[in-house]
Amino acid sequence: MKKKYSKAELPKELPVFPLSNAIFFPKTLLPLNIFEPRYKQMTEHALEKDNLIGMIQSNQKVGGNNIPEVYDIGCVGYIEYHSNTPDGRYLINLKGVSRFKVEKEIETSNMYRTFAVNYDDFESDLNDEEKLELNTLDLIEKTKKLFNKHQLSTDWKIVEKVEPSQLINSLAMICPFTISEKQRLLETMNIKERNDVLNQIINFYILGNNEENRNIH
Repeated sequence: MKKKYSKAELPKELPVFPLSNAIFFPKTLLPLNIFEPRYKQMTEHALEKDNLIGMIQSNQKVGGNNIPEVYDIGCVGYIEYHSNTPDGRYLINLKGVSRFKVEKEIETSNMYRTFAVNYDDFESDLNDEEKLELNTLDLIEKTKKLFNKHQLSTDWKIVEKVEPSQLINSLAMICPFTISEKQRLLETMNIKERNDVLNQIINFYILGNNEENRNIH
């Protein structure tokens, strides 16, 4: 895998996979099971070119021609691993590279969607991760309560050994939040702000998740 990118090396036109209720951060890993023809084509084209695919959330609104609208901010990932299954699917692992901002959608003859993007606000994503001195035990304990409330499970022994920034990004990805809450986490400027927002959202969930209490946007 290519270890580091500069902003100049990232494409200004990006094939994008809109996926509701899923966020993806730089330096995290996202496994995907690709079975729809349009996304199989996208994967094939990416593997032939630069191995880069953008992930972005649909905002659940429908635009012209009944095409789902997407949020402004997504994350580009590098196909670190791929394999083909006997029934024609692709199994891929995407490694997060940088967030991007959508400028406009580009019409092409491909089955998948392509967007003009820029990375101007996210150059810090391309740098080495900021080392955080955070006590994450409280965050982990609160997340355990959240998971128990939603009857979810994970290997907490592994979670407790993860360094703080990776822990914050991973929990932001896997916690059972709404689409807008996950998008708010993605759009935080840095890991410290993301930690604050993550704690805030979890607090609202474990104290009571009615809509009035969760109106934190």
